[in-house]
Amino acid sequence: MGVVVGVRAGLTVDHQVVAGEGARFDRLGGPGLFAALGARLVAGTSVELCANLPDDEPRFGRLFAELGIGTGACRAVPEVPRLWILNSAEGRRILPTRPPGGVELETAGEPDEETPLPRATGLGAVDALLDSSPEDPAGLAPGVLVGVDPHQLRLGESGLGYLERVSPPGSVILPSRVQLRLVDPDVRVAARRIRDELGRSVVARLDAEGMLVLDAAGGPASSVRDRAVRVVETTGAGDASAAAIVAALAAGHELPTAAAFGASVARLALADWGHDALLAEPLTDPFTQITIEQDH
Repeated sequence: MGVVVGVRAGLTVDHQVVAGEGARFDRLGGPGLFAALGARLVAGTSVELCANLPDDEPRFGRLFAELGIGTGACRAVPEVPRLWILNSAEGRRILPTRPPGGVELETAGEPDEETPLPRATGLGAVDALLDSSPEDPAGLAPGVLVGVDPHQLRLGESGLGYLERVSPPGSVILPSRVQLRLVDPDVRVAARRIRDELGRSVVARLDAEGMLVLDAAGGPASSVRDRAVRVVETTGAGDASAAAIVAALAAGHELPTAAAFGASVARLALADWGHDALLAEPLTDPFTQITIEQDH
């Protein structure tokens, strides 16, 4: 029997640039796209998207219809945000293509405010939700599993108080390395603080170090690693991975196995530019080269 996973997240059109590797322009993107495709890659999962669906970019609607991703909870908006996504050895930058204030310097003005996402309650009956960068609690019925991919700015402003506010009891928090460093310089200490102080399960996504898996019930931590991964471009891998973890949990898998599904989907996402590599057949099991070990 399948499960229904909701994804509440934004859509963008991206210019992706990787120093030394080249660029791709006008690519469909945004956490909503990558998360919906990532959840879909766990076999038996139906996906319902809660996003602002732009009138000026019909490619989104066509792709979602082709893949059977529901858009009944989406809201029509005139325009999609358009971004530069810049990757180099010094780090990653995400900037609007339209310069603030009409000038070229990034610091010369404030960016346009984003249109708020629709309420997750519009999704109807779902078994689980991936809530990406939430500002407020999802407000779904008790018993619906919620995975929270934190809002980087809100986490930096309010710390664990923000996470407690947006994650209902029983939820799983899915922070990235960058987000964890806003809690503590040591990302493993940060992950354990979230688990111990909030009583939430945590899957910490640590890039080349794999994932640190901490169950809210306590017990030994697990480390999930994929030594066969090949990185071409990183955009969307974290969003796709987080949604796959939530979908696998909704399907009844234990937390470490769900993280291995997430690592499998991340491998697919990292293997190509944009969302192309996520247009694959759903996975019935994680990739066999991915290991789950007790973390020391």
